[in-house]
Amino acid sequence: MDRWNNLKSHFEQDGSLRDIIVTSESRDSWELFFAALKSAEYSHAFTHGGNIATLPDSIDSIWKLQNDDPTLLSVQVGELLVNCHFFKSYEIEFDIDPKDINSKTDFVVLLNFLSWLNKSIKSSVVLTHENSREEVILRIE
Repeated sequence: MDRWNNLKSHFEQDGSLRDIIVTSESRDSWELFFAALKSAEYSHAFTHGGNIATLPDSIDSIWKLQNDDPTLLSVQVGELLVNCHFFKSYEIEFDIDPKDINSKTDFVVLLNFLSWLNKSIKSSVVLTHENSREEVILRIE
């Protein structure tokens, strides 16, 4: 059986999102991610206080902005919208809506993005159920 058939039940709509987590021992992961995103085929939009803004060059700049208003980085991956949150220095967290993954084609698009993250940041990437790190759906090493 293929990977999609084994995992598609994890993408059934249940009212929650799915988290993508990249854990690192270094804040350099943020800089690697920003650099890779700028040269990637994925379009993105950064918002501060709900308004489109230029993506800052550093995580420190983003955290300073968050003192005033929330920030969000949305990455368009095919038809899939991946939202990046800036919670921790040692972790990059994204979320996706499982309703956007309803075919093997959609799943392959997600897998390609996870692999791109893994190669760009040089860290493992984990897909989990929302706020449930112990419920790992998929891991890319």
